[in-house]
Amino acid sequence: MDFIIQNQAFILGLLTTIIVWIIFRITGKTLDKTKINSALAIILDIIQDIKTNPATKNLDDYAKKQLAVERATKSLPAKQTGLVMKVFGTLGGAIEYVFHNRKWLFSIGKAIKGVF
Repeated sequence: MDFIIQNQAFILGLLTTIIVWIIFRITGKTLDKTKINSALAIILDIIQDIKTNPATKNLDDYAKKQLAVERATKSLPAKQTGLVMKVFGTLGGAIEYVFHNRKWLFSIGKAIKGVF
């Protein structure tokens, strides 16, 4: 039970993503994967900048994620932000996805196939 409470933001993001995916599969609506790819590439650049920047690389993980969410909110256009939120539920969920799959995102097409 403690595991669920400690990781509720991640679990809720994951559940939201699965629910949205099911709704899109049932209704037959499709998303433009190239726009999602470009949004994930922007998020990947933000994460790498935070990780390598001397001013931010020593922050704790929570502060790094908050900074990444803040920068992604400012960097992504409104349409891409909406699209990311449709797929991942929140910007934080997208950032978690990119962070945990950043090695795969060098070949970004493979990672997106895993989402859909």
